[in-house]
Amino acid sequence: MRPMSLGAFLGLAVLLIALSRYEKSPPVEPVVKTRYFGTSVTPMDHEASDTFVRPVYVNGGWVGAAGTGGKSVGGALSLPAPWHPGLTVRVKWRRCEPYGKNCRWIEKDVLVHPYDESGGTDLHILENDDVLIIPTMLSARHPDYPGPSYPKKDFRLRKGISK
Repeated sequence: MRPMSLGAFLGLAVLLIALSRYEKSPPVEPVVKTRYFGTSVTPMDHEASDTFVRPVYVNGGWVGAAGTGGKSVGGALSLPAPWHPGLTVRVKWRRCEPYGKNCRWIEKDVLVHPYDESGGTDLHILENDDVLIIPTMLSARHPDYPGPSYPKKDFRLRKGISK
């Protein structure tokens, strides 16, 4: 038998070392895609002044003008199923005095209230520009509703003028 050349010996040694360090990669976990569902958004303005809020955007999509709730739905929102802690949406709105004077834009990230299911999403713009996002199956008048009831603001009354 013929002796192995130094080059062949070194090549075989490198191959054996490489094979001894070879590890199987862990099994590939299937990628779980997040499911989303669409929900209508009802923006509501709870500030007691005679200012008004329009337009309102959630995550860049128009959802209407903030009113007193009820049937004032203008847009929709896509939410993940299931809810997870830390879920936020970006809300942007413009508040103006009557006749479109002294308008200012407000924009903030808002935590989404926990949900299991949703028949619609209520967006409450409160005093001091606090915001609640509540996906729910309940009306804002329901005793178990987790947020404020519908706003008491009356956009048809003129402040300071007697009838």
